[in-house]
Amino acid sequence: MADAGSQRVVVDASVVINLAHAKRLDLLARIRGFEFIVPDVVVELEVIRETQTRSLQEALTNGWMRQTSVDGDERMTYAELRKFMGRGEAACLAIAKNRGWLLACDDSRRVPSYVRKHLGEGRIVNTPGLLLLAIRLGALSLDEADSIKAILERNRFKMNFKSFRDVVSKSIERA
Repeated sequence: MADAGSQRVVVDASVVINLAHAKRLDLLARIRGFEFIVPDVVVELEVIRETQTRSLQEALTNGWMRQTSVDGDERMTYAELRKFMGRGEAACLAIAKNRGWLLACDDSRRVPSYVRKHLGEGRIVNTPGLLLLAIRLGALSLDEADSIKAILERNRFKMNFKSFRDVVSKSIERA
C-alpha cells in the first residue's frame, strides 16, 4: 500500500503486459513514493491473455496496484482522445490530465508528444524508466534488470541499450 504522500501513476496496458511477461508486477509495490493505478478499460479490455490477466489480478489483489474508472470531466477528454488513439492510452491520458497524475506508458508515437503538450515535461515514464527507478531505489539489482530486459526482448519489446549497467554508468557520468 502506498504512503499518503505518494505520487500517483496511471498505468497503461503496455507497461502492465511487459511487467507481467517478466512476472514482476510486484516491483510496483517496491518502488517507494509512488502509487500505481490502472484504469478499468485496461483491466477489462486490453490485458486479455490469460497469464497476463492472472498477473494483473494478483497485483490488484495484493495491493501492488489499484483500479480506477474514467469519470466526470475525464469522459469528455477520453472521447476526444479516442479519435486518434487507443482506449487504454486515451483513458490513461484523460485520468493523468484531469487528476494531475504521472503516466506509465510504452507508446512512442502519439502519447509522448501529447503528454509534453498537455501535461508538461517529466510526466511520463516507460517500462525501462520504471526499471531504472527500481534500480536507483534499491528495489532491483542490475542483474535482475538485465534479466527482465532479456525476457522482454524475447517478447518483442526492444530497448536501445545493451545493459542497464550502461544506462546507470552514463547517468553517473552526467552527474
